[in-house]
Amino acid sequence: MNTDLPILDSEVQQALREMMRDDFDLLIDTFIADAQMRLGHLQASLLTQDWPAFAQTAHSFRGSCGNMGALAMQQACQEAEEASRAGDAEYASACLRRLNGLFDQVTVLLRPQSS
Repeated sequence: MNTDLPILDSEVQQALREMMRDDFDLLIDTFIADAQMRLGHLQASLLTQDWPAFAQTAHSFRGSCGNMGALAMQQACQEAEEASRAGDAEYASACLRRLNGLFDQVTVLLRPQSS
């Protein structure tokens, strides 16, 4: 797993803040709520080893993370997608644990930026 990427890309965050202006807080809240839902879907898919659902969720989550500049999460989603395509439950589980940890870090970093 690549751990060299920053948690958040500050340039992407600044561009989003400038573009969204007063709606930046809403964007953050939406991303966090969506991420929680996707993490739940990944967990459920992992438990049933529904690899197509796991791969689809990881793929769409990767795009969402990239749009927010959550680079480390984006990379973890890529790795989760690859693990699911290989049917590797152990690696998929490790990727999901990493995603959950990164999500906690991203949430802490995003919340002070809102408001």
